[in-house]
Amino acid sequence: MKLKLIHKLLIAMFACAALVLVMVTLVARAGIGRGFMDFLQQQERSQVELVIPGLAEWYGEHGSWDELSRNPREFYGLVFNALLQDPEARFEFGPQRINTQPRGANAQSRGRHGPGFSGPKGRPGPLGRNGLPQRIFLVDANYDPVIGEVPPGFPRDKLLAIDVDGVNAGWLGFAMIRGIELPAEEAFITQLHKNLLIGLGMGLVVAALLAWLLARHLSQPINRVAAGIRALAAGNFNQRLQNRGSDEIARLGEDVNRLSSALSEHESARKRWISDMAHELRTPLAIISGELEAMSDGVRPLSREQLDSVRDEVNQLSVLVNDLHSLTLTDSGALAYRMQRVDLNELVQLTVEAFRGQAAVKELELTYSNPQQGIYLQGDEQRLRQLLRNLLDNSVRYTDAGGKINVMLEKDRQQARLTISDSTPGASPDECARLFDRLYRLEGSRNRNSGGSGLGLAICRNIVEAHGGQINAQQGPDGGLLITATLPLDT
Repeated sequence: MKLKLIHKLLIAMFACAALVLVMVTLVARAGIGRGFMDFLQQQERSQVELVIPGLAEWYGEHGSWDELSRNPREFYGLVFNALLQDPEARFEFGPQRINTQPRGANAQSRGRHGPGFSGPKGRPGPLGRNGLPQRIFLVDANYDPVIGEVPPGFPRDKLLAIDVDGVNAGWLGFAMIRGIELPAEEAFITQLHKNLLIGLGMGLVVAALLAWLLARHLSQPINRVAAGIRALAAGNFNQRLQNRGSDEIARLGEDVNRLSSALSEHESARKRWISDMAHELRTPLAIISGELEAMSDGVRPLSREQLDSVRDEVNQLSVLVNDLHSLTLTDSGALAYRMQRVDLNELVQLTVEAFRGQAAVKELELTYSNPQQGIYLQGDEQRLRQLLRNLLDNSVRYTDAGGKINVMLEKDRQQARLTISDSTPGASPDECARLFDRLYRLEGSRNRNSGGSGLGLAICRNIVEAHGGQINAQQGPDGGLLITATLPLDT
């Protein structure tokens, strides 16, 4: 099954959110027990610190721990009295059993391991929070045990110093709890774990909802763009997308609108092209057909003059077809260009000399500003000749008699700049912008006697662009046109 974009976005965003939630839950679940244990130990340390003043006072009165080590009940009495001062401490006292055995090694040993108390069902009587009093031990200044059981390897930095008049008399410590033993605390941890699982479930539900809303929000403009592209593929170039925002999707919609406008313009140009070509082909064919029919019916005599007229129309039709063929080849890129090192200055000189006769017939002053040096570039010599002939033919054909045409070639950094400036008639800026369109001619009457096929300048633009250059037209300083073509030099 192929997933739609909204489904892919939904899965991706939900997977990311779910992964983050699960990781946070696992880390929090693992840290709850350890964090709670640290909290309990810190609380117990604060409670054990309450015992230090009583022990310091006792040591100040007796001068040693010997008597306290032989009387554990007195030690734990001091512990209970100090702990009961803490309002947060909770203790449970069961029935007490006094140890009446004589003092000796065994009695002293039992005293070091805790008081002789017992609670219900054999449990120690004074339990406290997780049996804190039973886990307290006392060592002297040399770290020798006095009362209580010292855990093996207990870190000395965890011991609490007992100072008496600025002198260390011993150390007080308590064994760290290894687990949570009270039911209330176990229930608290269990409830925290349950709350985490409930929060994880609710988070996944919220993540799924937000992922769906966000995926739908992101997929809607993409679907609109896709619909617009499908409309363009179907030939509907007038449809425009309503874009909101300034993100990448909105800019993509603007690009689609620009593409739609460009395709609409190209479609209009294609229709104009077909209409213009039909007109251009129909006119000479109609003249030829009319001349032949008139001579066939005897309306006009079959003479050399009539045949010359028909031949002129056939020649003009041939020129139009050849220009059309050349333009089609340059548009499609099928025209072969044989690039080689060419001296553009020499080509311009030869072309200008070839047009001096035509310019003289119309009494035109044709000048060329020679750079007196070779200007070399990589190009197709035949196509560059065609470019120059078309440009000069355009100027000679349309410049009024008695005018002038100035051709200039110069180097401009890494480019060769060719300019052809003529005198009246000129063209407006809008007409200059369309001058290189196919079949576009400045005369509105479409007079075929004064104008060419309208394809020459379009072919010029294709040749220049094939050589990596640019060509444009603007109003000239002498009232005519100023055509500028730039071509990259051979470096």
